[in-house]
Amino acid sequence: MKNLFKKISTVSLLLTSFLCFSQPQVISDNNITLLQQEVLKKLTGKLPIKNDIYIKQRASPEEREITANYLSEYLASIGWQLENHFYRTSNGNPLLDLCLQPMSGINVAAVLPATIKSNKYILFGGHYDSERDCPGAIDNATGVALSLAVAFKLTKLKERNINFLIVLFDQEEDGEFGSIAYAKMLRKTNREIHSVHTIDMMGWDQNHNYGIEIELPSKELKELYESNAKEYNIPIYSTSVSSSDHKSFIDEGFNAVGISEEYVKRDTTPFIHTAKDTYETINFEFLVSSTNFIFNIFKKLAQ
Repeated sequence: MKNLFKKISTVSLLLTSFLCFSQPQVISDNNITLLQQEVLKKLTGKLPIKNDIYIKQRASPEEREITANYLSEYLASIGWQLENHFYRTSNGNPLLDLCLQPMSGINVAAVLPATIKSNKYILFGGHYDSERDCPGAIDNATGVALSLAVAFKLTKLKERNINFLIVLFDQEEDGEFGSIAYAKMLRKTNREIHSVHTIDMMGWDQNHNYGIEIELPSKELKELYESNAKEYNIPIYSTSVSSSDHKSFIDEGFNAVGISEEYVKRDTTPFIHTAKDTYETINFEFLVSSTNFIFNIFKKLAQ
């Protein structure tokens, strides 16, 4: 009987060790959950975004401007230095511009300076606009909420050897006009951009594996994300998806990557670009875990 008990205990110990090793390490944070819930409720019309103003989508110029003002005020309130980018595209001909209204909008941008002098920058963010007639909860209020939470956590680092630049893009749903305009502008500056990380759709995880997709990563960024994913036993998939803001920066020669839920693996919201893309469909455990996973990558780069 003792030998049998010993064998059972050994098997039990091995099984427990295997389960502990094979399960993803969920990175939880109750304070970040509360922050992201409030942001997402305001962006999807569950709470007023300001005073008694509710927005059900972020598609019209007026709705996008209201959203940009809200995001700007939040970033300023946590100590980031605003440098919003106002853009206006051209149809290539002044007379044509009179007939066809050029695209225009606001990329909400802010800087968190390094604690030592540096000209190197890490840029991150995601688009804040939504498709028409769509609350855009997962696409892409989750990317915005993730970015804002990372921005908040970065302010708590006592040591940052690199500058951080957050950009929340306008008009991704209209053809990435916001990020295209920003990337072109950024190329003309003398800032040394270490890398660009854009987040689009981070709220669906039906198989509960906390898996993340990285899109068109450079070899350097692929290795960076994969090594950190191993640390937390989180599945990570490298894909060639090019239909979001990261492509705007890659086209301008920047070291960029797109970050998303498992789009190619089909563990992604089925409600994209519909009225059913609502607050209620968001998996907050996945969103917060992904937030802290990305923050930990930035923390290593900063220190």
